Amino acid sequence: MKEKLTNNLNLKIIAVLFAAGLWMISININDPYQSKDYSVVVQLQNVSTMTSTGKYVEVLNDSDEITVKVRGSRSVMDGFTSSNILATADLTKIDENNRVPINLSAIKTSGSKIESIRSTDTHLEVKVENIRKIQKNLEVVTKNVPSDGYILGKVSTEQNALRISGPESAVVLVDKAVVNFDLQNATDDVSMILPIELYDAEGNKITDSRLTTSINEVQCVATVLATKEIPITVTTKGTPERGYDFTGEIICDPQKVLVAAKPQVLRRMNRLEITEAIDLQGVNESVITTIDVREYLPDNVILADQNFDGKVQVTAVVDEIFTEEVKITGEQIQIVNVPDGISGTIKDLEEEITVSLIGFVSEKDNFDEKDVKAKVDILSYMNSNNLIKLKPGTYEMNVRFELPEGMRTEDEFLVQVKISEK
Repeated sequence: MKEKLTNNLNLKIIAVLFAAGLWMISININDPYQSKDYSVVVQLQNVSTMTSTGKYVEVLNDSDEITVKVRGSRSVMDGFTSSNILATADLTKIDENNRVPINLSAIKTSGSKIESIRSTDTHLEVKVENIRKIQKNLEVVTKNVPSDGYILGKVSTEQNALRISGPESAVVLVDKAVVNFDLQNATDDVSMILPIELYDAEGNKITDSRLTTSINEVQCVATVLATKEIPITVTTKGTPERGYDFTGEIICDPQKVLVAAKPQVLRRMNRLEITEAIDLQGVNESVITTIDVREYLPDNVILADQNFDGKVQVTAVVDEIFTEEVKITGEQIQIVNVPDGISGTIKDLEEEITVSLIGFVSEKDNFDEKDVKAKVDILSYMNSNNLIKLKPGTYEMNVRFELPEGMRTEDEFLVQVKISEK
């Protein structure tokens, strides 16, 4: 048997080698081997582990995008894609040069035959930074303005702050968190969900994808108020020194203010009343004071002009007084407003009436006693006594005086008026 096996051994070896060669030739002809390049993105492993230790890992120079060369039989390569390649990098294996080895493997299909899988890109280049977390208050920036006759009131947000985290080099650039609110042509309250934007100290918008925020958008509400210009009225208290009096004139600078509120509030508001704001007790000259009208605004009403600080200069005019006596005869007393069908005459006024007039020294040069008029008003007498008709007879009626501007009298006179039928 041994002799049979060893007989012509060289020829037998040559035959085996020849058969193997023929088989290899057959394989290469029918299912040849070939190589292809594939673009693959390296998957990062243990990212959460690094984050939990306060470290942020950033891939540099797009080193996670590599080219992988795969060699295999044609039957395999025809159906082979980049999804059949698994490229991973374990971030816990960063070396002292901030490089992470890349591991390659093929996700083989049934019957696949891969001879080799390799890449000239063997490591990821990374940068490791500390993770930093900060909190920023939300700043609402309003753009454009409401319609004419309206202003922006209060602006509120559902949340007033957010947390920002990321690599320290990126977080330190964040100067403010802003919501841009457009109120063009608004005539009523506006409510919107708006995105939050980050800006650096120079006002440049930050779009760094490495930064994460606790919220990306926020509900914003803007109150829009109607405006109205109204006059200021001021009242006084107290009595000036003897020989002086309040002229009744109050000068306000400014005389009017522009206020803002909801339309239903403004419809009921025709003036701004400032009561007992000036004390004239014992004074002998005009009193000038500054009043902050904001203290007198009703609830839910504000000043509409942002450039107006609410300070109004108010002058209560006080002047020295003088007295003048004027004599009135019966013939000078006019009877007015006499109803149809009757007539009236002053009866038995034998003496003159002496009327004491009080005026202000500043107006004394303009006083002329000819401007003093005395009248008896029949209709006024009837109304005050609830009379529909006057019967003929004699009635006691008040004399009313028409005086020059700035003059007054404290005197009262009654005269006998005879009523007759026409």
